[in-house]
Amino acid sequence: MKTTHTEPAMYEPALTAHEFSLKISALGIKKANTEGWQLFLLALLSGLYISIGAHLFLVAIEQGMGRIVGGAVFSVGLVLVVIAGAELFTGNIIMLVGAVTRLFSARNVLRNWLVVYLGNFGGAALFAWGVWHAGLLGTPDQLNKLGELAVNVAHNKIALSFGACFLRGVFCNMLVILAIIMATLSKDIISKIACCVLPIMAFVACGFEHCVANMYLIPLGLLADGASLPQLPLSLGLWHNLVPVTLGNIVGGVVILFMHPNRIRQLHYLWHGHKHPR
Repeated sequence: MKTTHTEPAMYEPALTAHEFSLKISALGIKKANTEGWQLFLLALLSGLYISIGAHLFLVAIEQGMGRIVGGAVFSVGLVLVVIAGAELFTGNIIMLVGAVTRLFSARNVLRNWLVVYLGNFGGAALFAWGVWHAGLLGTPDQLNKLGELAVNVAHNKIALSFGACFLRGVFCNMLVILAIIMATLSKDIISKIACCVLPIMAFVACGFEHCVANMYLIPLGLLADGASLPQLPLSLGLWHNLVPVTLGNIVGGVVILFMHPNRIRQLHYLWHGHKHPR
């Protein structure tokens, strides 16, 4: 009696377009229906994760490693968000796909964005407060080199014009959304990490602006420059940067999402029960 040997299926590191559409739709529905308090806690975590990456960036720059190395270590923040799981405002721009295809309402998207934005800010500002009071930047009377760098970075970001902040925010989130799309397409953790590192390294090295990273970098510099934690939400300089950068991040995410119309079309067919387009 002959025995037949079947060849093992070749491993595909990426999801198919159909699998990707199902995963994105399921992810969007989950985000749209998560309880507010859970969203906020997960957003606090993202604020913390991105702040860790941003602090690594400052350390790399202070050590003379350059913006490319700084960008590579900054990507640790997004890797933690994607792999460990948390809610990041700039990444949740991807929920627009679900709203456009009527998987959930625009009200669900706005609710998610508001709660997550506030949570990201809270997590980042608290981490900045902790880093400052841990003495990692020196003392109020004598900052160390890292503290001086934090102050300079914060003031340089505040000094940018509205238009410069907006455009840098657009370019930044085009890369962040691409990182999330590629990480979602990937099946294994190593591939997901690689998909996060390269786009994030690019946006940091290019000097683009990310609103959640700035929720850490600017408050950290302001704290080192003499501000207190309760003063941070009232800082006009902080919002002079965050408002245009946030708007730019939204626009940049929208640009990338709607340059992928096949993804939207696939979701529409899946939701409305038509034959999936090839």
